[in-house]
Amino acid sequence: MTSMMVAHPLPLLAILLQLLLSCLPALGYSNRFFYQDILNGNGNGEIHFNGVKLHVDSSQPSVFALRGSNATLSCRYWYEPELSSPRRVRVKWSWLPVMGGHETDVLVAIGPRIHSFGDFRDRVYLRQDSPGDASLVMTELQLNDTGRYRCEVIDGLEDKSATVDLELRGVVFPYQPPHGRYNLTYHDAQQVCQEQDSTLATFEQLFQAWEEGLDWCNAGWLADGTVQYPITKPRSPCGGLGLAPGVRSYGRRHRHLHRYDVFCFSSSLRGKVYYLQHPQKLNLTEAQQACLNDGAQIAKVGQLYAAWKFMDLDRCDAGWLADGSLRYPITNPRRNCGPLEPGVRSFGFAPPHHKHGVYCYSAVVVFPYQPPHGRYSLTYHDAQQVCQEQDSTLATFEQLFQAWKEGLNWCNAGWLADGTVQYPITKPRSPCGGLGLAPGVRSYGSRHRHLHRYDVFCSSSPLRGKVYYLQHPQKLNLTEAQQACFSNGAQIAKVGQLYVAWRFMGLNRCDAGWLADGSLRYPVTNPSRNCGPLEPGVRSFGFPPPYQKHGVYCYSAGMQ
Repeated sequence: MTSMMVAHPLPLLAILLQLLLSCLPALGYSNRFFYQDILNGNGNGEIHFNGVKLHVDSSQPSVFALRGSNATLSCRYWYEPELSSPRRVRVKWSWLPVMGGHETDVLVAIGPRIHSFGDFRDRVYLRQDSPGDASLVMTELQLNDTGRYRCEVIDGLEDKSATVDLELRGVVFPYQPPHGRYNLTYHDAQQVCQEQDSTLATFEQLFQAWEEGLDWCNAGWLADGTVQYPITKPRSPCGGLGLAPGVRSYGRRHRHLHRYDVFCFSSSLRGKVYYLQHPQKLNLTEAQQACLNDGAQIAKVGQLYAAWKFMDLDRCDAGWLADGSLRYPITNPRRNCGPLEPGVRSFGFAPPHHKHGVYCYSAVVVFPYQPPHGRYSLTYHDAQQVCQEQDSTLATFEQLFQAWKEGLNWCNAGWLADGTVQYPITKPRSPCGGLGLAPGVRSYGSRHRHLHRYDVFCSSSPLRGKVYYLQHPQKLNLTEAQQACFSNGAQIAKVGQLYVAWRFMGLNRCDAGWLADGSLRYPVTNPSRNCGPLEPGVRSFGFPPPYQKHGVYCYSAGMQ
């Protein structure tokens, strides 16, 4: 009797997958090493198995956060019936922007191998707190991170997914450019929002603003390409008295041909907006220069709205902004300050030669620095060099004065950019000029730049990267710490980078770690017992011997 041989389907599947992989380089696909694992099975020597069902779910279908903060998008997978031993799966997170378009990869992981992509590189990782936990942790959230995220889990031929919507909390504001009403195409609208430190608002963000009382009669672009406007008080010029309150829509419009205003969205700040105390009123050019002289820059519209919304900025004085408009923020309405409701008041675009106040935006952190070889050992040029080595520059007097107003208290005198030597005192005491002197920035005046030696005050601005404490199985000496960061695709962090991460990114860690200059420091934003003084700051243990074993802070120069 002749027997018929039936080909096993598994080798055929492997051949087909191999052919597919051979085509990927021609398509420019960069994830080949992840897909290669499919050919090798799932770790248990098989590609597909029967009688077991894979489940994927998210406990939070929507997550709300602020710019610059962290967010966790939950995702968990499990099997029915439960397996007796773990299986190696492929986890992929992708993102569909709120503005539409194609899904793009965020992160792909197989076992311990994890790769992040594009603007998400070095900002995302898997939580993996327990078996089946595939939750995505996102750090340093950006305005454009809003959208729908898909968690996809693949085990052989089983493929299940769940989605999570990420929405940033913030403030929506209408914007009309200097050249008048209804002048912006969709792409113009994107550009003007970006120029004002914001992004196009989504419908959900505009709807939330309407629920909170936003009433605006001019139609504006939204992120999805629709044109809408919010009305809380129906009236004749705004659709008529007969229509109920709500967000009214013109629907989708042609992104190149049609022109409207725009609704922008801004979230929390990494700096401070303030009304500049100046002895006289200023024209626009003078206002820009006055902010620069104060160690800051003239504020943008989105920054003023964010300061009003999140920092309760309240000032009944109109001031210049970067776009040439004149505005002021009111959180506590009162007579002679416009309508009896909170908001940012606008006087439109005044002639640039008119004289007014100005709102400035400061986004620098000032820190004292003393080199390894001890106190008061730097000439002026040495001071310039050490600040540069710490990813910073010499602080100006204006920056030091602003830092003093915010609480910087330091008893050692240091060089400033203008060649003077000064130090800030908030708590007068005997070793620091005496109890009889009032708090302030105390000065030794200009000193000889080659002969005299002091410490230095450096200043740093926000990073385009991430500082993090390296999770390592053991403590490291300085050389090992440098290599560990390098092996992690990063470099050992500099002092200025650690201060910026503490000040603008909320880095909080009660673990001392090596830095590039051989110092040992740690950042505390939420003071607690066993973490030093009960006030925020960057703690220092000085420069220990390089053979001692400690943790390390790394810096990865990815996108912000």
